[in-house]
Amino acid sequence: MSGNPTTGTASPAFLVANHLLTTGLSVTSTATPALNGTYACQGWALEAMQAEMDSLTRNSGVFVDGSTTVNWPDKTGAGHAFSVAQYGTLINAINQFVVQCFQYSEGVATTAPSGQATIP
Repeated sequence: MSGNPTTGTASPAFLVANHLLTTGLSVTSTATPALNGTYACQGWALEAMQAEMDSLTRNSGVFVDGSTTVNWPDKTGAGHAFSVAQYGTLINAINQFVVQCFQYSEGVATTAPSGQATIP
C-alpha cells in the first residue's frame, strides 16, 4: 500500500486504485456482445483465473474441467461462455487493468486507469 509508513495512512492514489479494483473491469466485446460485463479483479477471482490459465498452458489448451469453453461469471453472477481464445483476451485485459491500478497506487503512473476495456 502506498502511503505514510509511520501512520499507515493510505494515499489518495491507493484509495482510487482500490476502488477501481473493487468495482471491477467493465469489458465490451466487439465480436461477441454476450461476453460484455463487469468482471471481478480481486481475491479468489484472480486466483481462479490463474488456475484456468495454468490449466490452459499445462494441459494443451483445455480448462480445469477438461473442456475447451468456460462459463465465467461477471460481478452479478451471470455466466458468460468463453472459448480458449476469448478467455485469453479477457485475462489479458484484466491483467493490464490490475497492473495499471498497482502502478497508479504506487505513483509510477500519474493517471488512473479507466476501468473499461474492449476485447475482440
